Amino acid sequence: MENTLYIKDNMDSPNYEVFYKDNIPSVDHPLHYHDFLEIYYHAEGDCDYIIDSRIYTLKHGDIVLINNQRLHRAVIKDMTKPYRRFVLWLEYNYLETLLGGKIEYNTMIGKESRTEIFRLPGQQSEEIESIFRKMCRESEVEDFASSYLQESYLSQLLLLFCRYSQNSQSVEETTFENDEMIQSIMDYIDQHYMEPITLDMIAQHFFMNKYHLMRKFKKHTRMTIMDYCKKRRLIIARNYLMEGARIQDIYKLSGFDDYSNFFRAFKSAYQMSPRDYKNYMIQSHNSTIQLAVDRDQINKKH
Repeated sequence: MENTLYIKDNMDSPNYEVFYKDNIPSVDHPLHYHDFLEIYYHAEGDCDYIIDSRIYTLKHGDIVLINNQRLHRAVIKDMTKPYRRFVLWLEYNYLETLLGGKIEYNTMIGKESRTEIFRLPGQQSEEIESIFRKMCRESEVEDFASSYLQESYLSQLLLLFCRYSQNSQSVEETTFENDEMIQSIMDYIDQHYMEPITLDMIAQHFFMNKYHLMRKFKKHTRMTIMDYCKKRRLIIARNYLMEGARIQDIYKLSGFDDYSNFFRAFKSAYQMSPRDYKNYMIQSHNSTIQLAVDRDQINKKH
């Protein structure tokens, strides 16, 4: 099994990271997910964007909001053209620190937001891109002012996202024949993950030749149907794990047929056992809280 099917990016910073990517793409990345908020600014490139089973065609200046555990990927349609984008990764606890108590950000850009794509007028998108550039420039500087300037720019970005989310142009999902089929398959798996799912069963349900179905799904998502099903179950299993469910019960709750298959899949995806992963996430969470406490104490002294 290819471990690359289970790409899961992690931040080195406890709060946020911002970066700019400018390249001629050579490979497509498969569907993946994060445990934090991702805000993506599309500067240039011919691509569609998949979030779960929804597909959007991006234009210059579009802003994509990807909440935690949403499977997503950019589908590059022309590999000969530059692909430029700004990406912001942000922990929800830090988002609460910056905006909590000031505005009701959750329905605008947080976990309760129903908006996935902002399409803004030119002047507003240029304003967003300018702040992204400033943040990226400061991220390469190491002096007494850089971290404070980055945080200032970040606050500006988030407030503008919240403001513009109220009047941004709605972006309809892309509808192509093949994409509709892929979306339907993903929806079917999301609804039936607790049941035994086979390729023959899905092909029969959609009245399609299973080999034709396999090729279309793999071309679109860069993974097989059964790998997608396994990824979905692993995300659900991880949620149960973090909610305190017994490890011995999680495989049943997430649709795996037996514990050994669940254990092997989990370790392949996360490079550690379910128990070790849970301990790791608890330690990471405690470390983040301690860093925030230390920072508050430092700020009070000054």
